[in-house]
Amino acid sequence: MNPAGTSAAPAGDWIVACLCAQWCGICRGWRDAYRELAQQSADLLPASRWLWVDVESQADALGDFEPENFPVLAVQQGARLLYCAALPQQAGNWRRMVQSLGALDDEQARRWAQQLQALGLDLRRLRDEAD
Repeated sequence: MNPAGTSAAPAGDWIVACLCAQWCGICRGWRDAYRELAQQSADLLPASRWLWVDVESQADALGDFEPENFPVLAVQQGARLLYCAALPQQAGNWRRMVQSLGALDDEQARRWAQQLQALGLDLRRLRDEAD
């Protein structure tokens, strides 16, 4: 899922990931809607990659990170993890959050990322399991 577009976002590659578990019925029910959201969101972030990630199959890449709830929206710009939290599976909420993150200026993005450094999560290590 690789929609691309333009925004006021700082330069750098964007990754938008849905962190889920295959055993989670809520996640399985959200998968198709997430794919559709990714395809319709070309205008949100430039050169963004949208990933569907099963946290169990990619546990090594996630390191010590373990979500408490599902689904988790995680958004990273370059090396900066800007957001990582469970959100209800509502496309409008996810779209607004991604849009808000894409509108951050460089200083705001730095502050958001600083709050999440302790997670040690780097979405660049993950692969898309959309199919």
